[in-house]
Amino acid sequence: MAKLALVFSGQGSQYIGMSVDYLDHFLDHEKIGEDVLGYSLRDILLDPEGRIHQTEFTQPLVFLTSALGYEAFKSLHIKPEAVLGFSLGEYSALYASGILNFRDALSLIQFRAKAMMQCANEEEGAMAAILGLKRDEVEGICHEASQTYPVWAANFNSPIQTVISGTKEGVGLAIELAKQKGAKRAIPLQVSGAFHSPLMAKAGVALEKFLTQVKFQPSTLPIYMNVTSYPLKDDQLDDLLVKQIQSPVEFEASILHMKEDGFTHFLEIGPGSVLTGLIKKIDNSLEVFHLDQLSELKDVKGWLNTHGFNQ
Repeated sequence: MAKLALVFSGQGSQYIGMSVDYLDHFLDHEKIGEDVLGYSLRDILLDPEGRIHQTEFTQPLVFLTSALGYEAFKSLHIKPEAVLGFSLGEYSALYASGILNFRDALSLIQFRAKAMMQCANEEEGAMAAILGLKRDEVEGICHEASQTYPVWAANFNSPIQTVISGTKEGVGLAIELAKQKGAKRAIPLQVSGAFHSPLMAKAGVALEKFLTQVKFQPSTLPIYMNVTSYPLKDDQLDDLLVKQIQSPVEFEASILHMKEDGFTHFLEIGPGSVLTGLIKKIDNSLEVFHLDQLSELKDVKGWLNTHGFNQ
């Protein structure tokens, strides 16, 4: 029997002009967003200078795009059976599951982004994608490089794609080692810090304090968590969000566990279609589609109906 899950994009998927077509249809959300964030959403989203790529803007506005995409999806009256978010996308999943409301999610993400930027400013970090090597091979490379400079495996994206994170020197050394050991590609990422690594520990401490002010609601949908790759259990959330900021994202394991739990169809909501591609690399038998812009909603409905998901 077919089971549908929603997956939500993370940082790095952003582009100039994303979500603008949603804003004309969700004016109340735009007003709340500008009230919480303190700036014109459209000014940043359409800025030709690319301020959207600065972490302080990227994180809340990627969430905005995903949240409004989810609101558009709800108009189809098709209920998913679980949600999953990639890194920052976990907050979109929390919104979709009913745990966070829109205003609180934006406030939390804005704080998270600032805390991560403060860490990044204190110690220069870097990240890189290693393609063509297995997980254990990349972990071994990081262990070897860390004898000289700190670097860790940070995102387990697919069987042959792992992102590493650490000091600039550590990532550089790991890239060289990966190439020597047969990596097809080793690509430095355009990020502002060593996200999902122990270098974000101070951000984790700050986030832990901030979370005491946030009121979570009961979940209406199972949410598979980045740190564990399993559905959220009671009283885990604060701890897992603090850990997530400084721990690896277990995306591949999450998808595999969801398949074991019977999920067959995955709809990515948010800018771009990176996760759609990763899911097919994890297991080509899974059915995937994506919703990036409001104009794609008709195609999404057609895909869902074709696969037996109806109102």
